[in-house]
Amino acid sequence: MLAKTGKEFDDENYFFEPKWDGLRAILYFQEGRIELQNRNLRDATRSYPELQEISDRIRAKTAILDGEVVVLREDGVPDFGRLQARFGVDDKKRVGVLAKTTPVTYVAFDLLHANGQDIITRPLVERKKRLKSIVREGPYLIYGDHIEGEGTRFFKEATSRGFEGVIGKESRSQYVLGLRTDYWIKTKKVDTTDCVVVGFSQGEGGRASTFGSLILAAYDENGKLRHIGNVGGGFSNTALEDLRKKLSRIVTKTATVEGSVDSPTPITWVKSRLVVEVAYMAVTADGRLRFPRFKRLRTDKDPIECKLP
Repeated sequence: MLAKTGKEFDDENYFFEPKWDGLRAILYFQEGRIELQNRNLRDATRSYPELQEISDRIRAKTAILDGEVVVLREDGVPDFGRLQARFGVDDKKRVGVLAKTTPVTYVAFDLLHANGQDIITRPLVERKKRLKSIVREGPYLIYGDHIEGEGTRFFKEATSRGFEGVIGKESRSQYVLGLRTDYWIKTKKVDTTDCVVVGFSQGEGGRASTFGSLILAAYDENGKLRHIGNVGGGFSNTALEDLRKKLSRIVTKTATVEGSVDSPTPITWVKSRLVVEVAYMAVTADGRLRFPRFKRLRTDKDPIECKLP
């Protein structure tokens, strides 16, 4: 189930939860074993072996949970930057080391199936009550709690503590697979959008070995890629190096978008395979992102999902 974007609001018919900044994952529990599937329906089980430890704290024979895989700071706030170190690691030995040095936690916030019964058509208030009854919190597992009604106050409190935002969920709603509805409304502290990387500009000075900026695009209503701006800020040194390696593997000789693209240095075009999340202040009249800033690489999102903001 997906969420629409909106502004903070109060409504006694809604639950309000923190927006957990991590990897969305469905958790399957059967015969004492945990399996994980990310939002692209790919198996992520082997990437997080420490989550097998929670199998004895799910009080059910079978269950399907919805939640988020996160790395938590000492104050309980998710740290996406640290979680990124866990992405794309396939080597069993390396995964084992990371499970100890950068352990993850599964935040369970919905229950879709329990003991042979699908419950997605049951109201959220009932699903969460049943979820809380079968989840015993401890290392690697917490219950995604909520407050009722006071979304505006909760948004201010959550973002002041370091959370990215809040999601409001209609308490009587059913679980709607794969769709964005008004049942779930996400509110972020800043506007963000997911963009397709279609190229990069040549770096200068300290960035000569990586790149100057990423050339961004998104799909219009006709399924055509449109240039929406360039982003050159917000990158850590690690992100610069990591992105440069990924970009070097998908270079192409032909432009990935039509029309002119402003850039102070030469552009290298790449195939439209990488997705990045970018924060921005506004969208200009000609469809460009105003003051864009890189937030993160989205390995969990397909390029075709990136629509014009």
